[in-house]
Amino acid sequence: MSVLKDIRWRFNFIIGPVFGILLFSYFVYHSIQGHHGLLAWRQLELRIAEAEKAFYVLDEKKMKLETRVKMLRPDNLDPDMLEEQSRKLLYFSHKDDIIVILKDEKTKS
Repeated sequence: MSVLKDIRWRFNFIIGPVFGILLFSYFVYHSIQGHHGLLAWRQLELRIAEAEKAFYVLDEKKMKLETRVKMLRPDNLDPDMLEEQSRKLLYFSHKDDIIVILKDEKTKS
């Protein structure tokens, strides 16, 4: 009987720490590898940094376009901008303008 009692006592003595270690290991693993763990957090930080870079590039483009639009508004019409746009879009030019056509590098050969 004492052998069974000794085995049962040792089992009861060991089961608590083993269960505690397993539970601790489970939480450590999921705090690193889980959906909300450290690795997922790092990937999220990288995605945020990429999105911020893209945002700043687009914001800069937006500011340039807003400046150009502001110059073309009727209340603040810039004559030089209007002339530039008419030449560019409608191929208008003055009768005194000299047009020089340059060859592309691709068509030189």
